[in-house]
Amino acid sequence: MSNDMPTIDTIAQAVAAESAPAAPTGIDECAPAEAEGGRRQDPAPDAGPVGRGRGDRRRALTRKRRLPAATGVTVLVGGLVAGGILVPDFTASADSAGRPAACVAQDPTRPQPPAQAPIPTSVATVQQAYYCLFDNYYGGSRLDDRILLQYAFQAVVRELRKRGWDQPNAVLPALTGHRDKDWARFGKRLQEILDAVPNDRALRSSLAVVAIQGMLAALHDNHAGYQASGAVPGPGVPRWGLGVSLNYALPRPETAPDFTGPLFATAVAAGSPAAVAGLAPGDIIESVNGVPAFTSGKLNPGVLDLLRPPAPQRTPVTLAISRPATGETRQLTVTPGELPPPPQPRVDAAVLDGGIARIRFDAFYPGVAQEILKAIADLRATTTLTGVIFDVRGNRGGVADEGNILLGAFIHDATVLSFCDANGRCDAQRVDDSTPLLHLPMVTLTDDGCASACEAFATGVKDLRLGTLIGTRTAGVNSGPARLYALADNTSAIRFPSQRAIGANGEIVDGIGVPPDIYAPLTAADRSTGKDPALAQAIAFLKH
Repeated sequence: MSNDMPTIDTIAQAVAAESAPAAPTGIDECAPAEAEGGRRQDPAPDAGPVGRGRGDRRRALTRKRRLPAATGVTVLVGGLVAGGILVPDFTASADSAGRPAACVAQDPTRPQPPAQAPIPTSVATVQQAYYCLFDNYYGGSRLDDRILLQYAFQAVVRELRKRGWDQPNAVLPALTGHRDKDWARFGKRLQEILDAVPNDRALRSSLAVVAIQGMLAALHDNHAGYQASGAVPGPGVPRWGLGVSLNYALPRPETAPDFTGPLFATAVAAGSPAAVAGLAPGDIIESVNGVPAFTSGKLNPGVLDLLRPPAPQRTPVTLAISRPATGETRQLTVTPGELPPPPQPRVDAAVLDGGIARIRFDAFYPGVAQEILKAIADLRATTTLTGVIFDVRGNRGGVADEGNILLGAFIHDATVLSFCDANGRCDAQRVDDSTPLLHLPMVTLTDDGCASACEAFATGVKDLRLGTLIGTRTAGVNSGPARLYALADNTSAIRFPSQRAIGANGEIVDGIGVPPDIYAPLTAADRSTGKDPALAQAIAFLKH
């Protein structure tokens, strides 16, 4: 692993802020993203038991298919994002039923409309988000409005108490399960609360935003979230933090066991505050500001917060570390600051011993599949290749169709996975049959940093038996293709999926991840001494 991997300071942004696609320019793992469109053809029934040969294939789940809800609307499955929000041209006028304007799915393929003046986020904005979920979320027609409103109210009360503004009337009104009636009661109470706080427009808007965030939290969906304009650093906006990546990946899937450590640096960005202070990959973090990383075998969450200081905080952080490579222990003082620009997304290609091509890429950004195929062709022009290793460790996702193009180099006429709605109607995501077959054995290296579109790729490799997965289980962050819906305050948007991702064998990957065929974890000692057990096993496997 190189020292220019995405840092812990960007991982949380990557997961929390998926948005419209962007060209691959100056990004880190919270930068480029595009949707997973995919060709929608009717796959045949399951082909039955398969062997390991290149021509093996698995088919899709059902012959029921449906057209995309909105032709041309691009959707996401990746953990990557571009800054800024494309706001459709609509107003917040209410319809005849008294609802605000329906939320509109963002279409990144169309030119951005003229910027509109922002208006305060209000109860009307919360109402728009409320009905947007019923109209567009996966299984939205079956959502219990009482759960959404309970979480929204909990979030508001938590914020009131944190700011010292708790109110006697901050009580959730009785709810019946009738959406319109419940909203009328909830909206009235929320407005009363906003009216009772100091007459500060920004403050009232922030409480309305908290209510929206609470509703989205009620979904327990890792591809659902709230995004404010400018929430993700765009071009020219400095990144901030220590500049260290950890072996504790976020978010944690439901199947992840308790993290018992050790907590160590998997990468340190060159030129970052952590690098200047002397932190090195593989260093085990024993304590932060005197707080031990673990107490009674359990990770102290506050330690992670100290390692992710928000801008413009410059409070020095003292790390007690041990270095496996030398056995030394020492203390380092790291002052948070501006981080170097993130590396460009790229494809790193090299020939290893035995004529094996190692291809490492850190995102499924637009065009990456063709870059990879060209890199392999260039290597083949001077070397007789005997196999290929795809290293997608730490790959947070992006454009899933790029993975379908790449998988088309190993199989044709097959379905990678399907996007299915709550009624069981599915859109098959198929490999690209126009990709020339490589006729090479393949190994893919995975870890718990491989998320979303990366997991779709890993699922295809495993289900279609195109190669061997080596490393550790993937992140389990692949609920479905997320769309972005701009809200009528002209400053924010919400994102969530209307379909669920289902593997070619009918399995759910979300919250579970894709297990490797050969387990090869990376330890602190490995990282500190420059060893890579997963890569070593991959080379040995292909040579066998």
